[in-house]
Amino acid sequence: MPDAEHQDEVLLPIGEVSAITGVNAVTLRAWQRRFGLVIPARTPKGHRLYTPDNIQEIHEINTWLAKGVAISKVKPLLLSAAKSLPLESTQTEITDIWAEQIAALTAALLVFNQHKLHQILDEAIGLYPFQLVKNKLLQPWLNHIDSLLVERLDAELITAWLKSELLSRIGGRFALVGQVHSARVTVVELYRVMQVSVNSTRTNTLFSLILLLELAALRVSVIDLGEQAIGSLPLLSDRLKVDALLLIPDASHSGSEQTEILTTLEQMAFPCFVIGPFAPTYASLSAFYMSTVSDLISSVSPKSQTVTRPQAANVQQTIKADANVKNMTGDNSDIN
Repeated sequence: MPDAEHQDEVLLPIGEVSAITGVNAVTLRAWQRRFGLVIPARTPKGHRLYTPDNIQEIHEINTWLAKGVAISKVKPLLLSAAKSLPLESTQTEITDIWAEQIAALTAALLVFNQHKLHQILDEAIGLYPFQLVKNKLLQPWLNHIDSLLVERLDAELITAWLKSELLSRIGGRFALVGQVHSARVTVVELYRVMQVSVNSTRTNTLFSLILLLELAALRVSVIDLGEQAIGSLPLLSDRLKVDALLLIPDASHSGSEQTEILTTLEQMAFPCFVIGPFAPTYASLSAFYMSTVSDLISSVSPKSQTVTRPQAANVQQTIKADANVKNMTGDNSDIN
């Protein structure tokens, strides 16, 4: 049973709270352990159960984080709001941490500082909801990198190094989500028969890296086939057992290439979607266009994966899955 003072409240396990708030279980534990935030009730066996007040607190924290406040600075702001005190009384400096981290990531990238690059990414993805990291850090940073490299002689070298580093990280995250996946997808970057500009290729490469990180964060099992010609797509139809095929088109496919893509997609044995920075420019492929990854996952995930209130057995499954993730990340403390 949960704590006596919470017996009349609706209490939710950490997995369901994560689905509701967008903050994963590892991050919620880190907030509690490192910053004293979002303290849940506990069962006699020590499993976390979250109250409506806990969930409201998570939403408030997310609001501050979206404004650029560091997670380490949030607690005084919550206390100030609870006591109706002016923010000045907390003596908390509100600065945009995302701009600072973009600058730090760029500096690490240009000198191939592997340790610093992974340190910044690990802390951001470990302490903040992924969608916030994507919108405030990853997307702005890679957009900045894309424009920065246009005139640099070492642009391809830097892109190749960054791709190698992020793919190694993505591979580790796929191992973590392999336990229970929300969907299975294959990702393909389509290249043209006629060579396109290096800049458009780099734009797609950088987009695909964010896409793979986001799919991993959403517990999606991914087969990344890299760059492939349009003509190779029919060869995949009878070989892959996936929920969807994601295609990232290039900047300027010809009319005949678009027709070939459309014909191929209509004949595939599984749902197919086009996504990426150049996908919206192809009116002929609009029926297959998917604007966001979350919409994609909602459309292809099995009905049984829909989040509902777990019964006792499912709560235990969630606890075990979280424990597996903690073990693989090397964080073996406080796993419930």
